[in-house]
Amino acid sequence: MDIWISENQSFPDRMKLPVWSPPKNFRELNSPNFEGMFSILFDEAEKPYELYFTSVRETSAIDPKKTREGYDGLNIYYTKINPRTGLWSVPIHLNEVNTNFDDKMPAISPDGCSMVFSSNRPGGFGGFDLWISHRIPATKDQAPTTNPDKPKIMCRDGIWQKPISAGTIVNSTEDEISPSFHWDGNRVYFSSNGKDKNKKFSFYYTEYSPLENSFSLPILLGSPFNTKQALASDSTGYPFDTPSDYSTYSLWEESDNEGISVTHDDLWYYFASNRPGGEGQFDIYRTMVPEDLRKTYEFVFRGLVLDGSEAIMIGLDSTLKIYDDTKPIQIITSKRIGGDLSVSDMENFRTTIKTGKLYRVEVSSPGFHPTEILLDLRGNIGKEKEQYSRIVLLPIRPEKIDRPDKTISGIRFLVKDKKTNLIIPNAQLVYFDDGTRKGKLIESKDGRFDIKEKLTLDFEILARARGYKEETFIFEKKQISEIEGKETIIYLRNLNDFDNIYNTVIYFPFNERDLSDDDKKKLDILANFLIQNKNEKIEIGGHTDNVGNKEYNITLSEDRAFAVYQYLRIKMVPKEQMKVQAYYYSQPMADNETEDGRAKNRRVNFKKID
Repeated sequence: MDIWISENQSFPDRMKLPVWSPPKNFRELNSPNFEGMFSILFDEAEKPYELYFTSVRETSAIDPKKTREGYDGLNIYYTKINPRTGLWSVPIHLNEVNTNFDDKMPAISPDGCSMVFSSNRPGGFGGFDLWISHRIPATKDQAPTTNPDKPKIMCRDGIWQKPISAGTIVNSTEDEISPSFHWDGNRVYFSSNGKDKNKKFSFYYTEYSPLENSFSLPILLGSPFNTKQALASDSTGYPFDTPSDYSTYSLWEESDNEGISVTHDDLWYYFASNRPGGEGQFDIYRTMVPEDLRKTYEFVFRGLVLDGSEAIMIGLDSTLKIYDDTKPIQIITSKRIGGDLSVSDMENFRTTIKTGKLYRVEVSSPGFHPTEILLDLRGNIGKEKEQYSRIVLLPIRPEKIDRPDKTISGIRFLVKDKKTNLIIPNAQLVYFDDGTRKGKLIESKDGRFDIKEKLTLDFEILARARGYKEETFIFEKKQISEIEGKETIIYLRNLNDFDNIYNTVIYFPFNERDLSDDDKKKLDILANFLIQNKNEKIEIGGHTDNVGNKEYNITLSEDRAFAVYQYLRIKMVPKEQMKVQAYYYSQPMADNETEDGRAKNRRVNFKKID
């Protein structure tokens, strides 16, 4: 038996269907004899560091690299990768762990400090039992942590201690095999046949406490993992219980389920089984991790609530109500503080909540407009995490009566930053109506854009400025009297305030509205972003060049935007997160007088909606 490797070519996009490469023989490790279940220790950069596997003593190999010391029976070996060459070292026999009995199926903890394995050595309680060994690090690890979601290797290149049994709370009078660690280093999955009348293996998990060096009472998994247990009081229930189709019950009852692991993102389980419907004997299966099996951890929510009424903001007395579903679960307060609040670690509120839920936080203070934020802690969040938020409350000011300004002749526009409310220097406004297809630049004086002539048609204003997302603002004829003699504020968003995903642009050939394969690849990235960020809403804006009349280009730009909308719907983006807008030729990105310019204007782009 050899070890084989196949890579998921869809990685790291875990929501796509996996595309597996043809399996390759792991020739660096395999010998003419037996190589079995292995476990990899990854470093903080998520690269392989050590590999532990099962093999047997080999003294007659022609290749000296295949020669292995060892005891009688199965042994556990380990090898390290050379970071410069990418090659694995000659495997080393673990003298301090192995015996003259069968020691197999090692599972290394993510921090490198513990190893659980299966053995039939004396001192156990049945056939094969689970044993655990701890490693004392040879040196203090000072390697930087590049991924806070990945446990840091705390025990690197140390000495393994004498193994001890996992005890009767885990081990039975029969066999326990195939352990594997959850990425948090606490949950351990394994297979056991101790409670099955036919001595077939089923999956269980137990929680390991490194501080107490103890295991919790194992919990039985069911379908789609296990294939025979009837619903029991200690089962986690759907989707882990017995298949509804009992016509093949006897075949399912005779199945073994051995070897289960969970991906680091907590999205997928992979496991092996010889159940009916496979390709051969033992086959590899995968299934999504149910939400109720994802572990919950304490999560720190802290930050600053600030008084937005002054240029130099101070901490504000406020109330924060934290809701889960529709019920308030916590009410906390922030305190008024002064000083230099630019220090990143300054805070005037802190609380602890649990991961695995969607929270809504209402923030209020007398005399200020309330606001709310969402904390989406569903899915894989991880342990020992926190979020720091700076929340600015704006004061409630008396409503200003909006009267015409007699000093303004006609219509006046000001262009301001959406976030800071400051005038944007060097902004440009371009006027469009049915008779002005190329657009007319509105002159600016001291940041004021005045249209003094009398307007009688619906019109549009294209606003742009360097470093800002350009926008088109539509004004109907009936609105003209409402904005005459007044200052109308046009807000633009700084490009730094957007996620880069909003810079996606889909270009179209002349008079076309169909998506190419390259377009769909771009939209796949956008779809994944929207699915993972359910509070994000976008406008899908369709555009054309200025060839043809307005009515035709409105239809064409709408068709282009709708083609994108339909594709994103196929990719399961909720319709509530999207809005379609047809801009025809009113928002050119380039000069419509050249073919290159017209090509850039035939497009769909995206705008964040508040």
